[in-house]
Amino acid sequence: MKEESMRYLPMVVASLLLALLAGCAQTSAVMTEGNKTYPSVTHTQILSELPDRPHNQIAILESRGQVGTPLTDLLASMRQKGMSIGADAVIPVQDASEQAPQGLMYNPWLGGYQTLPGGRIPVLRGVAIKFR
Repeated sequence: MKEESMRYLPMVVASLLLALLAGCAQTSAVMTEGNKTYPSVTHTQILSELPDRPHNQIAILESRGQVGTPLTDLLASMRQKGMSIGADAVIPVQDASEQAPQGLMYNPWLGGYQTLPGGRIPVLRGVAIKFR
């Protein structure tokens, strides 16, 4: 009985790792003002459009998640990146999501191939601004 349960252990561990990674989102930033940097801030707003208030665009942002990552995780990641680069606000401007094709993976524990689900990979692009 113990050997039988040990046979499924790697598959259970892999499934748990995939479940943990499913909700992760990462945001990258390209600073638009060259080498100019700002101190990090403790609060960054998420705006739905460019404000009327005078501001400078300080970075272009791209948030990317795994298949199934909700929009709220992408926005939270974008806000976190904005805070770390000193932005007063971030504005999502483009949904650049991609479609991932279904794939195959060899599973040596089961002795065959498994189908990996395809799906929508969420990608959100935006800008970070600093008020004047």
